[in-house]
Parts: sequence; C-alpha cells; structure tokens
Amino acid sequence: MKFSLIFIALLASAGAMADSNVPVVNSATIQSSGAQYSGNLGVNQAAGDQSQQTNARALAIGNNASASTIVNQNINTPADPRMNATASIGGNSFSNGSGVLGVNQSAGANNQMANAMRISISTGPQSIDDSVLSQQNVTPSTSSGATDASKGSRQVVTSDQAFTGSRGVIQVNQSAGVGNQIANTLSIRVSN
Repeated sequence: MKFSLIFIALLASAGAMADSNVPVVNSATIQSSGAQYSGNLGVNQAAGDQSQQTNARALAIGNNASASTIVNQNINTPADPRMNATASIGGNSFSNGSGVLGVNQSAGANNQMANAMRISISTGPQSIDDSVLSQQNVTPSTSSGATDASKGSRQVVTSDQAFTGSRGVIQVNQSAGVGNQIANTLSIRVSN
C-alpha cells in the first residue's frame, strides 16, 4: 500500500514540473510597514532576477561644500518576458512619517531603480544634470524569439492609505515587469 502511494506522488509531481510553458510568478509585497518612520529610511525590495536598486543620500555643509551622488547601474542579461509580476504596497505603509523616505519595489526581471537626493549648504555653486545618474539595460529585441510566446501579466498596486500624512522628502519607485528603469532625483542648494 505504501509503495503505491509513493508511486502516485512521484507521478503527480513529475507532471507538475513537466509544463515549461507556465509563466514564472514574481510577487513583491509590503503590507502595513514603516508607519511613523522618522529620519532617513531606505527600503529596497525585489522579487525576480537581476534587479538593481539604490537609495543614495548626500549632505554637505561648509564653505564651497558640494554634495554629490553618482549611481551607475548596468544589466546586460536576457530575461523571460512571459513572467507574471505583481508589486504591492498595502495597508498604511509609510504613513504619518517624517524625514527622508526612499522606497524601491520591483517584481520581474532586469529592473533598475534609483532614488538620489543631495543637499548642500554653502557659498559655492552646485548643479545637477543627467550625468549623475546612469542606467543601462540591454536586452534582446522583442523580435529575436518566437512570435507566439505569451506575455505575462503585470500589476502594480498602492493602497490609498499608504504614505498618507507623511512629511519631508518621499521618493517611491514601483514596477512590475521586465526591463523597467525608474529614477527620482532631488538636489537642494542653500547659499548663505
């Protein structure tokens, strides 16, 4: 009797693993987290493969002081576009907080996210341009494979209670899918 149960279990598991046409499911969820944060909070959450995320902060005070942030992200690996991806920030996540908040959340593959903030208090000049943030995502073209391959589903959800009542700098990047590039940059210079 035990031998037949083991045999049936093996057959059932082999059948479930044999279907390679089933899309991969990646899910990133933040639920009722980070409420009433204070100060500098950085959160990076990724579900899937080859994601790059950063929260970069720089503060400089003094004569000719200059705060600098440089982010360089590179991905050049292929990703399967058939994957299902869901990114969700739910409940009262990050509500009623104060300070600097950076949230990067991705589900899928080859996603790049950056939150960069720099503040300088000085007498010297300061500028920001696109050279402080460099992202490169190289993937094969959509015509390089079979044309009948099904694409996966993507879903991004943010609760209507998330982030409510918060004060300060709030930078949020949220994506579901393949090959997304998202950036938030803030530069403040105060001259005395």
